[in-house]
Amino acid sequence: MQTFLPKAAPLCCLGAGLMLAGPAAQANDGAYPTHPIRLIVPFAVGGGSDILARILAPAMSERLGQQIVVENRPGASTNIAAELVAKARPDGYTLMLGNTNTFVVNALLFKSLNYDPVKDFAVLGMAGAFPMILAVSPSVPARSVAEFVSLAKEKAGTLSYASPGVGTPHHLAMEMLKFQSGIQATHVSYKGVAPALPDLMAGRVQAIFIDYAAGGQQLKAGKLRGLAVGSQKPTEFMPDLPTMAASGFPTFDVTGWQGMVVPKGTPEDVVQKLTGALRATMASPGVQESLRNAGIEPTYMAPPEFARYIDQERGKMTALIKAANIQLDTSP
Repeated sequence: MQTFLPKAAPLCCLGAGLMLAGPAAQANDGAYPTHPIRLIVPFAVGGGSDILARILAPAMSERLGQQIVVENRPGASTNIAAELVAKARPDGYTLMLGNTNTFVVNALLFKSLNYDPVKDFAVLGMAGAFPMILAVSPSVPARSVAEFVSLAKEKAGTLSYASPGVGTPHHLAMEMLKFQSGIQATHVSYKGVAPALPDLMAGRVQAIFIDYAAGGQQLKAGKLRGLAVGSQKPTEFMPDLPTMAASGFPTFDVTGWQGMVVPKGTPEDVVQKLTGALRATMASPGVQESLRNAGIEPTYMAPPEFARYIDQERGKMTALIKAANIQLDTSP
């Protein structure tokens, strides 16, 4: 994963990964785009994904010569938005920002989906990464991952952790730590990260893997204590924070990410134009600064690399979900 890859990559199909250009793609007359474009966001207004979309949209609009309108379609763990885009006309006028749930986890947890995360989309590229920080309430005495694991074993079954829902990177990161360390902790699911923060800061819930975009302010203010970052490399936002890999879990690697796609079958020249606009936008110093100010790492991957990355994430999460026996919570 790189902050920016300046070289464009050829658009072609990649094995088991997401489609890079649909087989039914037809040549465009070169006029595209002639009217505004929708960018579907599977989350509510104000969250990290929405902020990312609203940073990217005007910059891409400027490069394409048409307005990109952000449209929020939250619900069902991104399935509502994904189904809408999968069934949209493949003409380049409907884009989507999706995440780990959209392209990987939902297919592993839901018994059935109304879209195929592998076959129904053509990728434009990764459009941002969200560092996941293992954080604890200030009332928790642990100041390192080792101390947290020791405390969890000492108080077996009494610690709890928050997440914005089953299957989110926040949830899967803690399940990975539980599986690799042998600790026990009770999962408390919230409808987003923001609703969990008061309970975390008050110590009613003891821990969370929190994305920096959502929790950076609390981490900086000392209202939450960061112990480690879940990615293999340190995050630029908290450079002195060790990685989980350096904290005794060498294979630990969980990062939140977002990728932009269009419906499969979108004409290849349109896909190329959109890919170029996204690539140029992600290379813009102004956009990169805006993303960093929002707690989002300006990480871009070209379509072939991003498709391979999604395949790797699918393999990793499949193994974790099976080993940890993670199941979708269908309770009200």
